[in-house]
Amino acid sequence: KKIWDDHLHLNRKFKDIQHRQTKAKFDLNAVVSYLCFLKILDPHSVFYSFGDQDGFLGAPVQGIGLDSYYDSYDYLFEHKDSIMRFFNRSINNQLGKTKATLIFYDVTNVYFETALTDLECGRQQMDFQDRLQEEVQLAYENGELDAACFDKEGRLVPSQKTDDFIKKIQAQKIEYLRMRGPSKEHRFDLPLTSIALVINEEGIPIDFYVYAGNASEFKTMAASIESLKQKYNVKESIVVADRGLNSAANLKMLQSNDLGFLMAQKVSNLDQKTTKAMFDPEGYVPIIKQGEQVARFKVVKDWTKKGKRKAEDTKCTLVLTFDKKRQKRDLAVLEVWKQLVLKKQSQGVKVKPKSSGWASIAKTSEKTEARIEGIDEETFEAKRRLAGYAALVYKNAPNCQETNAVPNGRLAATYHELNQIESCFRIMKSHLGLRPMYVRNSNHIKGHILICVIALGILKLLQWKLNKSGTPLTIPEIIRALNSATTVPIKSGDELMFLQCSRPQNIRKGLEGLNQEELKAELAERRKQPNQ
Repeated sequence: KKIWDDHLHLNRKFKDIQHRQTKAKFDLNAVVSYLCFLKILDPHSVFYSFGDQDGFLGAPVQGIGLDSYYDSYDYLFEHKDSIMRFFNRSINNQLGKTKATLIFYDVTNVYFETALTDLECGRQQMDFQDRLQEEVQLAYENGELDAACFDKEGRLVPSQKTDDFIKKIQAQKIEYLRMRGPSKEHRFDLPLTSIALVINEEGIPIDFYVYAGNASEFKTMAASIESLKQKYNVKESIVVADRGLNSAANLKMLQSNDLGFLMAQKVSNLDQKTTKAMFDPEGYVPIIKQGEQVARFKVVKDWTKKGKRKAEDTKCTLVLTFDKKRQKRDLAVLEVWKQLVLKKQSQGVKVKPKSSGWASIAKTSEKTEARIEGIDEETFEAKRRLAGYAALVYKNAPNCQETNAVPNGRLAATYHELNQIESCFRIMKSHLGLRPMYVRNSNHIKGHILICVIALGILKLLQWKLNKSGTPLTIPEIIRALNSATTVPIKSGDELMFLQCSRPQNIRKGLEGLNQEELKAELAERRKQPNQ
């Protein structure tokens, strides 16, 4: 609460939102801060959190009804951009910095424990009609749609132009949010929502974006970066991302937005000349640890990342690396794959050509899905040869001073800091209750994600302060320490004693609809009844 009020001043922000821009008749700051703190202490559904309120000293949300909790999610969605801008300014004041020079970007998805997608339920995003109207207006101003495309009431008239416009809207995937797609947690049977997260070097969130579960991360990156640039005037920074987002079109897009990039590059996709240079030991710079060479790197300047079109080709620096630990791990994985393929062969399993993972080294004689005939030795040996090798592509921001560039020897280490964003996703999923989600309309989903992101920011700032004061703790250790601080006040005359205790029971269970006075009366009546 001290971080919320005195360090980040979020209480002022939510009171300002309530007084100037909402019709909320309850204390918005009290509800949002309570929900955010509970994500850190004991994440559950809104319904459960409401019932848990009496377990906290000072009655932080006393007298506020359950409906107001859900209403707060609507206000969070409506003012998300304003809240995140304020949050970033407050974080920068705490860290003593003005802007992020390195921006880490990654995408994950979360599942919903429901059988049907929004399309199957016929549930559009809450703001879809407004967004659709904006797209129609923009198309009209750009000449994509003319006056002949509308009737007297302003509705679209069926024609080739309007058909093309509708297909473009469908391709943007803005109508439905909870959809099936490639799941990071292998939950392909359940609807998903994609979350793009942007963090700074300290691992503290800068912003986040929510997309449909079937939206392509390649295509949504441009929308996220454009929004980031507009809201925070981000430029001359370097965007660090994994190879899942590395396409020539995205690299070109980042450069056009005055941003540099540092991304992983698949070594299996390198051209013949570059592959030959990668295997050639000449030109590598050794990385020494404790007197032993553990890795090496080689810099290839003016390397061209080729796109689908000539206009997408991007000249950049390619950094080739070889790591002995990575080689050992890659070879171990290949051996596991080999045993798995032989097991699948004995079971008569079929695989598709050009499969990934273990199936990529399976041999078949058909061009369609067919039974496994053994190990594809040529593919297996090619993968063995690549074991331990990795690559990065790098380019500084256009018009940026060379002093802001990342030194060649630091490129690989800087990329490895991307693990921070993976850690952020794990923390939100494992410790902050990001999933499964218990809300279903799109506004509430985005409000829930905003609360989880702010909770993550508070934890990361607390961790940063602890590190600075010489008391380093992991996020799980911080959460355990906070949860162990359970106490009960007992008044004895004019003295107050605080005794350590266990967590109290939920006295509101089954009585969630009662107000404060009705609840007191009900509990008083229960005390009169004899204990069976």
